[in-house]
Amino acid sequence: MSFLRSVSLAALLGLSLSVGVLQAAEPPTSESVQQSLDKIADRKLSDVDQKALQQVLQQTLSWLSSADDYTKRLAATKQQVADAPRQTAENQRELARLKATRVVPIAQRYANLSVPQLEQLLAERTTQQGELQKALADANSLIITAQTRPERAQSEISNSQTRIQQINNILKLGKDNGKTLSNDQRNQLNAELAAINALIPLRRQELAGNSQLQDLGNSQHDLLMEKTARLEQEIQDMQTLINQKRLAQSQQTVTQQSIEAQKAGDSSLLGTESANNLRLSDYLLKSTDRLNELTQQNLQTKQQLDTLTQSDQALDEQINVLKGSLLLSKILYKQKQALPRLKVDKNLADEIADIRLYQFEVNQQRELLSSPSSYVENLLATQPPEQVNPQLRRTLLDLALTRSDLLERLNRELSALLNECITLQLNQKQLLSTAQNLRATLDEQMFWIPSNKPLDLEWMEGVPNRLQKQITTLPWLSSLSELADGLLQRPLLFLPLLLVIGGLLWKRNYLYGRLSKVHKDIGHFKRDSQWHTPLAILVNILLAMPVTLALALCGYALQIDARGQNANLGAALLQISQAWLVFYTAYRVLAPGGVAELHFHWEKPQVEFLQGWVRRLGFVVLALVAVVSVAELQPASLADDVLGIGVVLTCYGLMAWLLSRLLLRSPNHSSASLFRKLIGMLFTALPIALFVAVGFGYYYTALKLSDRLIDTLYLLMLWLVIEATFVRGLSVAARRLAYQRALSKRQAAKEAGDGETVVEEPTLDIEQVNQQSLRLIRLTLLGGFVAALYWVWSDLITVFSYLDNITLYEYTSGTGAAMSMVPITIGNLIGALAIVGITFALARNLPGLLEVLVLSKLELAQGSAYATTTLLSYVIAGIGFVSTLSTLGVSWDKLQWLVAALSVGLGFGMQEIFANFISGIMILFERPVRIGDTITIGSLSGTVSKIRIRATTITDFDRKDIIVPNKTFITGQLINWSLTDTVTRVTLKLGVDYGSDLDRVKELLLKAARDNPRVLKEPEPHVYFLNFGESTLDHELRMHVRDLGDRNPVIDEVNRFINREFKKEHINISFRQMEVYLKNLHGQEYKLVPVEDEAPTLAPAQPAQTPPEAKLD
Repeated sequence: MSFLRSVSLAALLGLSLSVGVLQAAEPPTSESVQQSLDKIADRKLSDVDQKALQQVLQQTLSWLSSADDYTKRLAATKQQVADAPRQTAENQRELARLKATRVVPIAQRYANLSVPQLEQLLAERTTQQGELQKALADANSLIITAQTRPERAQSEISNSQTRIQQINNILKLGKDNGKTLSNDQRNQLNAELAAINALIPLRRQELAGNSQLQDLGNSQHDLLMEKTARLEQEIQDMQTLINQKRLAQSQQTVTQQSIEAQKAGDSSLLGTESANNLRLSDYLLKSTDRLNELTQQNLQTKQQLDTLTQSDQALDEQINVLKGSLLLSKILYKQKQALPRLKVDKNLADEIADIRLYQFEVNQQRELLSSPSSYVENLLATQPPEQVNPQLRRTLLDLALTRSDLLERLNRELSALLNECITLQLNQKQLLSTAQNLRATLDEQMFWIPSNKPLDLEWMEGVPNRLQKQITTLPWLSSLSELADGLLQRPLLFLPLLLVIGGLLWKRNYLYGRLSKVHKDIGHFKRDSQWHTPLAILVNILLAMPVTLALALCGYALQIDARGQNANLGAALLQISQAWLVFYTAYRVLAPGGVAELHFHWEKPQVEFLQGWVRRLGFVVLALVAVVSVAELQPASLADDVLGIGVVLTCYGLMAWLLSRLLLRSPNHSSASLFRKLIGMLFTALPIALFVAVGFGYYYTALKLSDRLIDTLYLLMLWLVIEATFVRGLSVAARRLAYQRALSKRQAAKEAGDGETVVEEPTLDIEQVNQQSLRLIRLTLLGGFVAALYWVWSDLITVFSYLDNITLYEYTSGTGAAMSMVPITIGNLIGALAIVGITFALARNLPGLLEVLVLSKLELAQGSAYATTTLLSYVIAGIGFVSTLSTLGVSWDKLQWLVAALSVGLGFGMQEIFANFISGIMILFERPVRIGDTITIGSLSGTVSKIRIRATTITDFDRKDIIVPNKTFITGQLINWSLTDTVTRVTLKLGVDYGSDLDRVKELLLKAARDNPRVLKEPEPHVYFLNFGESTLDHELRMHVRDLGDRNPVIDEVNRFINREFKKEHINISFRQMEVYLKNLHGQEYKLVPVEDEAPTLAPAQPAQTPPEAKLD
């Protein structure tokens, strides 16, 4: 029964795996597809269809090529698996033979070879080393591939089978995404099926022989490592032998020249020439020593460079193969710890310049000695004739020939030395560049890959066992012993700082007294100063220093000892000392009656609230920095760090709770600025985000961010204290300035005496000075805070380049043959958001800053500063908009059509809005109205208070804000009372009775205008008699005032003057009179005339005919 079941399952499995073969037709040949691709132009298709067809045919060729490649690799893999046991055994035997073979010293094997022969042999060994390193990289690749093959191959087989079913369904329906398949598309799918059907057997064969291939890779790796180590040692020994032979030759030359110098005797000429030769031989010896040293450095640098290059190449392959696995994180941590500490010779550039200069001098001497006999004759010509003899000539000639040989050898040695210096300099630069790139890649990958398993239910269930294992495996006794030794074995290191700590503890009461004295001086108009606050902060820092110095001293001692866990514990103690200094100082600053309350004038409930919560936050940060410091230095053990994860998660939760309380429960949280609220919300959200990151397995990432988060918290606290200190300093300066002004006024009043008037000189407003100074100070502090923030996060900025590998979408760039697909990544999206934020900040703050710092100091016309800052904000917004779209792949060649379409569409639908926008720009450029101008438009009069994009705000004389569209100012009639000049004419019209003295009237009107201080003398007032009215003689008084605000007051004052003076002169101001007649039912008419008493009197129109009794009906 079990046999039948097995046969049935095997048959079903075979049928399921052969579905692709049953459904699919035979794939096309590469030759037929290539012919179709070559004749694609003959089909007369449109550009779009031709391009689509070209892509289909090219993809078909690619699938066919992949199918052939998979088939060949399958045959090669079968042969490799079959040969693997034999090759593994051979490698193991070869390794055993090598280990058993005694290495003959290089000095014995090649003792009889010359330096050129040894250099040629060294070059051959260097070539062999490069080949071995390449083979070693292949062996490492084979091991890594074998280690990760099961998961990758099974996943690839599963995906391939799913794709086979999808292709079969598409071929069966004959449609893809609702579109009928063409023959070329069918051929493409059949070619893809052929490639997949060739891939699946390859992956199965690799799975079947995976253990053999892994054993083969391990054996090759071990053998190549042994060969590489032996070859490196042989190269070093060979280079040492070459150096020794060079040095021996140079020493022999020096010895010979010393003997020649002794033979020269008392002859000054021979002594000088022998000394010169001896000096050259000494320099030759020094050059040989330096050449040997540089050669050794160059050899070490080249080996380090080869090792790093090999690691870099292997790293790329490991990342591609192990992406997303925990094994990759462990490999990366080990490689990060294995990175060498590079030492670079910084004097190479100066040494190269010195060598070139000395070589130039040597070449000059070689030219002098190009003819030794001529050189000797020139020397003898300077000697007395009686001292010249054949023996002297032969000796000098021998010395000249020896010097010529020395200069030749020295020139060769200098050339070799120069070449070695340049090579070493280039190798060091390449080594630094490779190390930096490798370190950046490691940091980037370590940051973005999980270091631990997610904290799911399975992880939670295993916590007790892993925690017990971690606690039991920790070397508690040895660590405590090493800790005690590290702290006690260096008493001389502790002694000076212990004396400082003792002195601070001894003077602690004095510091408290000094702080109390400083607090008492606060607010006193004489004793208070700007230095009191920094002094008080310094005293609080000194009160925190004993514990800080003790912790830092212990940490420094443990780092120097560096045994076991001492280095990690030392780093943790240094971080704890820094946290203690910051938070204890902040706690002292927030003490009742302390700096925050007395100096900064923070409200007492706020200070008490902050002190309590800062103390709690400080304890949490102390625990967090201790764990972060130790765990960050041991990345390879993070996967098993259950204790550290628990502490970190607890600290994150407490930090989020404490920061949220500081933000939401603070007594002054409702009155805080939006910026401070955003900062508080950001700091509250960060611990929560880190908590979530640890939950998903990104423990190492959370540790790196925690370190920067804590440093940023330190910076923020420091920024707040410094800002408050400067604000307090400005307040003290303003109070002192006001006090000095009051004293000056009192002194001036005493010196003036009784009856004299003190003329006050115009002074700057103190509040204005404070506001301007505060803006500049806050700007400077903000710049410093941003710079410090960049310094804190600078080493992590490079890791965000990893986001460029995550593509969101692609867009086409270029046309024709130059057309390509450009990806838009998450990095581009973040960059676009950053541009939006920077644009918003600049558009909002830069114009105002420009006005405060620059425009306010220039003599500009009224409204020019506002126009400049407004246009600047428009330009910044436009540049930011275009830059954001460009970052997101919307270039101008695509944007212009969108702009054109929007312009046409919006031109009809939003015509008025665009008209107002353009009118607003015209107003800013032409400036028919400006901020502060008094205008009249239609029946509306008022002062311009704002000019915006769409409309302008006018504040009328009733203090009401009226919004007027900008188009009205361009298309309508506008009266600007203060556009070019604020001088305006005021006209008063009045009439006098017939028979009045017109000369006296004119004289009084002119006097009324001239005696008024608001009326300008130039242009002078005028009075004109303009018209004979029905009952008046009409006059007009014309006068000019300087400001618009003088118009109504001058009318009031002149009218009162005229009324008063005309009464004195009995001049009546005529007005239009009306006679009223009343007629009763009897036909009697009565004229209404004024009387002196209150009762109205009726005067008869014709008194003779007035009856004695009259009634009004």
